[in-house]
Amino acid sequence: MTDTRPDIIVAVDFGTTYTGVAWARPQRFQALQSPIQILHNWPGVSSRNEQKVQTCLVYNKDQSLSSWGYLCDDDDDDSPDKSRREFFKAFLDRQTFEAKGKLVTSQIPGSASEAQKLIIDYLKEVYAHVKATVELQTGISHMGWKTLTVEFIFSVPTTWRSQDVINTFKHCIKAAGFGVEGERHSATVELTESEAAAVGTIKSSTVDFTSGDIFLSVDAGGGTTDFALMQVVQARQPFPSLSQINQVDGVGIGSTLIDQAFVAFVKARLGMFPELIGQIPPDCAERLVKSDRFKTTKHKFGEKVYQSNCYKLTLDGVPFNFSHEAAGIELGKIIIYWEEMQRLFDPHARAILQKIREQLDWMQARGIDRQIRYLILSGGLGSSAYVRNWLQAELSINPHPYARQVKIVQAPDPQLVVVRGLLLDRLQSLEATLAPVIVGRIARASYGIVCKRKYNPEIDTDEEVRKDAYDGVLYVMGQIEWIIKKGDYIVPNKPIIQTFTYKLDAKDATRSWDSIIMISDLDRGSLPIRVNQEGVKQLCVIKSDLTGVQHEDMIKQRSPKRLFFRGSKFYLCTFEVHAIVAPAEIRFELWFAGQRYAGNHDPIKITWDDEGTKVGR
Repeated sequence: MTDTRPDIIVAVDFGTTYTGVAWARPQRFQALQSPIQILHNWPGVSSRNEQKVQTCLVYNKDQSLSSWGYLCDDDDDDSPDKSRREFFKAFLDRQTFEAKGKLVTSQIPGSASEAQKLIIDYLKEVYAHVKATVELQTGISHMGWKTLTVEFIFSVPTTWRSQDVINTFKHCIKAAGFGVEGERHSATVELTESEAAAVGTIKSSTVDFTSGDIFLSVDAGGGTTDFALMQVVQARQPFPSLSQINQVDGVGIGSTLIDQAFVAFVKARLGMFPELIGQIPPDCAERLVKSDRFKTTKHKFGEKVYQSNCYKLTLDGVPFNFSHEAAGIELGKIIIYWEEMQRLFDPHARAILQKIREQLDWMQARGIDRQIRYLILSGGLGSSAYVRNWLQAELSINPHPYARQVKIVQAPDPQLVVVRGLLLDRLQSLEATLAPVIVGRIARASYGIVCKRKYNPEIDTDEEVRKDAYDGVLYVMGQIEWIIKKGDYIVPNKPIIQTFTYKLDAKDATRSWDSIIMISDLDRGSLPIRVNQEGVKQLCVIKSDLTGVQHEDMIKQRSPKRLFFRGSKFYLCTFEVHAIVAPAEIRFELWFAGQRYAGNHDPIKITWDDEGTKVGR
């Protein structure tokens, strides 16, 4: 992209159960004053304005798409000729596929490749609607859209730790149309969901943060709960800055599992009474969990004004005068007691608390000299009053030394904090004199480069040894130089630079070389030093192509003189590979003679290794 300032920025929070989208037209001189537009006009919502759209699809018998989002609610998905598909985002990660298989539903994909197809189909519909909405609200014509500089920015769960799942998701994004329709369109993965939630919190919160404050962002959504332990570097508004203290973390906990537990609970209760067969629909539990009444009960559970000993939920397809005392059905409604709702929430609240205590234990073990002041909840499950009150009570009854006076607060617009954080982070970065909101991150894995070193006969046994053709020095091959170690403090957009020098004789036309990047998830003190050791995998091969560089652009030298030999002339070709560790991926650039090298071709090509990309990041 030639323009540094985009015409349109679109942020997408693709969720397991709901997806949010926001966009902005950056102002020329005060980007942070640009109004943020939240998409509310989702198809199928009738008179309601919804902040997010359901992550849902309905297919016809021939596997053509019948409906998406809220349109699925009006589709005849109970027909044997229709099939409803949900929760497919969670199944893109091959490493968690078996664990996610605990979901009790037939609507989940059968494989990671099927999940990929479902994601592409869904995101295609999201893209078409976003494009139509922006065109309508800005007066841009269809052809105008293609000529604009449009940036699409996505977040990803912190549970997606491997490069493999990030690469697959980026493929899905582009296959759906994001970043490919115009020459100046781009689509990138910018922040993890926990980071975006932290940015959205500090940029929009009414909490009075001060420099040095430590807070824990807990973004509990539909399928995952993400954690980010952050410290406020600068608290001045509207230009605050944050720094990670610990690696971002996540766990597969979300409101989806509460829904699944509720379905299992209702089925178990009704299944105790065979006489109900034929009197209530066989899928009444599935219908019930989709009902507005259940959704309201789940969202309001724990609020004082909604406090009740029991909740009566209408059973779709059951006559209004039907009752069954033993099954807890009264006049066509099933009675759910407060304690039964509590049992649905408690396992997930306990799991969230366990991860919170792990973060606090980490702080204590490192001797950090400050306590956590705030615990910020966001996301669908994070907006639950019951979860908030339960966590506050537990941390008050059993206080942690590093959270003795912690205050648990909810982020403003908790279901939109991620998508707002994505936009606000990008808008702040457009201000020429400002740093990004997150000024420091912690590396989640170690990255090394395969190299050689001088041979030492005392320690190098059973190693591959080669003699340099120009200087005659013996080198041991297959060594690893770790350029980034797990736990390192990473400054965003500040590359890790690795210099390479190759020797060429005057007739050598070689201008491209391969560099091998290795990855390890081991602790920094246990990293291997050779490629053939355990605990390290090849991540990718980087082909640096300097086609167009002439010998006169290199440094001329001669090999050492020997008896009766003057020494041959050769050239040193020196270049740099810049590694940029982003929140959810690693990117590479080729630099030559102090400038990013472009030439008339793609100067750097990356071939990802199937095994290495699966290593947790």
